[in-house]
Amino acid sequence: MYGLIVELAAKPAFDGNLEALLRELAAAAALEEGTLFYAVHRPVGQDNAFVLYELYRDRTAWDVHVSSEILQQALQRFDDWLVVPPKITYCEAVTTTPVG
Repeated sequence: MYGLIVELAAKPAFDGNLEALLRELAAAAALEEGTLFYAVHRPVGQDNAFVLYELYRDRTAWDVHVSSEILQQALQRFDDWLVVPPKITYCEAVTTTPVG
């Protein structure tokens, strides 16, 4: 399995826009064959911040996700909507509990 932890910090004026977009990304990811888990969280006490946890069958499934039109369009908005570029931690699974 291949996973990512993505940290995003929205400019206050775009917080609602980013949340709506992240909900769309999660819905689209749920339809992708290789997506095992995709979650969007708001860290407690951190206004305008989001943490995404993404888990894919393998790196190839993630590559499919990254090339999707909806994600490519989202990435174009990030320059205007985010305070800083996304912080992304790429992970290889060591062990997991069942997903789903």
